This record gives sequence, structure tokens and C-alpha cells, in this order.
Amino acid sequence: MNDRLVERASFVRRQPGTIVDLGCGTGRASRALGARFSEADIICLDISRNMLVETRNADGGGLIMFEVQADLTHLPMAARSADLVYSNLALQWAGDFEQAMNEVRRILRPGGMFLFSVPGPSSLQELHGLTKNGGGLQVPIYMPDLQDVGDLLVSTGFTEPVMDCEFIRLNYPGAEQMNAELAVTGGAGFAEIQLPGMENEEVSVSFEVVYGLAFGPPEGQPVRTPEGETATFSVDQLRRQ
Repeated sequence: MNDRLVERASFVRRQPGTIVDLGCGTGRASRALGARFSEADIICLDISRNMLVETRNADGGGLIMFEVQADLTHLPMAARSADLVYSNLALQWAGDFEQAMNEVRRILRPGGMFLFSVPGPSSLQELHGLTKNGGGLQVPIYMPDLQDVGDLLVSTGFTEPVMDCEFIRLNYPGAEQMNAELAVTGGAGFAEIQLPGMENEEVSVSFEVVYGLAFGPPEGQPVRTPEGETATFSVDQLRRQ
């Protein structure tokens, strides 16, 4: 799914100087984006130190990448500091999805691109009702509807949002392999799922992948905040005016 999302970066309107990969995992997308935009600084951000260590140890092909350990709802970056913010199947783990969106909008430069994917509500439907104790599966992540994500992009101040989705079915030789891949993608909450009698049988699960693309608002455009609508301007723009 990373490859599908990275390909959409071809819609970027200007060569990015700074790219932020939110929830970078092992850095695969970071390296792909660095190869595509060789002049950009790549910031690999993840809450997991282990993931960042793997990113550092992987062969980056000579790319200069910076690892940052941080929560998606509190990005340690200045306002309007990123030209491209990328996130593949990570924002659903943020805890506060709307706050994560607000943080992305805050760090995105006017006209900068926000490119992301999240699992939709039909994802992993085959696993509902299956846990190691046979009880109902409490999905530990937020799986938003496509329309809800689009509405949230508008209400948090992004411009020109474009949304679409696709359905992907994955087959695994057994439940152990399925759990291992879910854990690698950040799905630690699924790590205890067991399918009685199917440990060594093929398991098929489906994903609804919701894709989003939007742009940073121009300076002065009002955006919604907990305190009401606010408009912000840079010091440089105020001086020019």
C-alpha cells in the first residue's frame, strides 16, 4: 500500500524542501520519497524508538534522513515548516484523530500537500467476533468513513480535498503470519488474535483503504479551533502588508 500512496506524490505542485513521514515505521516510504525528491530533507517520525532504529539501520541509498520520536497529536515542528506531509496507515493510531489532523495542518506550508491513507470501517471484517477467547473483537484503532475524513479535512482548514478508497484482500498461510504483519504495521492491538483450529490454515482478510489528498490553507484563511475560528499570518506577510 505504501507504493500506491507514494505514486500519488506525483501530484505535488512544487518540489518539496521538507518532507515529513508520519508513522514512518521502518522508513520504506521515507526512502522512496527521498529517491523521488532528492533535494528534500526527509523527517522520519514515529512514536516507536525501535522503528526509528530500523529506519536508521536500513540502507538509505545515501539519503539524509532525520529520525524524530514523537506522538502524532503533538508534532515537535514549527508552524508552516513542511512542504509535504505523508502518512500511510498510521493516523488511525493517533488516539485523537482530529487533533492529529490539526497538527498536520499547523505544520504544513500554504499550498503544501498532505497525502495519507487510513483503514476504512470495512477493514478486517473477517476478524470481528474472533479473539483467542472467542469473544467479540474490540478493534483498537479508529477506522473512519471516507466522507467523515473529507468533512474533517474541510473543517480543520485544508483546501481542495480529494478522497477515494479501494478494497484489498490479503491471504496468509496461517494466523501467525497474519498477526506478525499486523504487528509490524503498528497493529499491536491485534497481536493476541487467535483463530481456533486455523493456526496452520490459510487466512484471508480484507482492507478498505481510504486515501486522502489535500493542501495547506493560504495565510489568513480562518480555521476552526476549540476557541472558535482563527486566522494566522506570518511575520513576513504582515511586514509586506
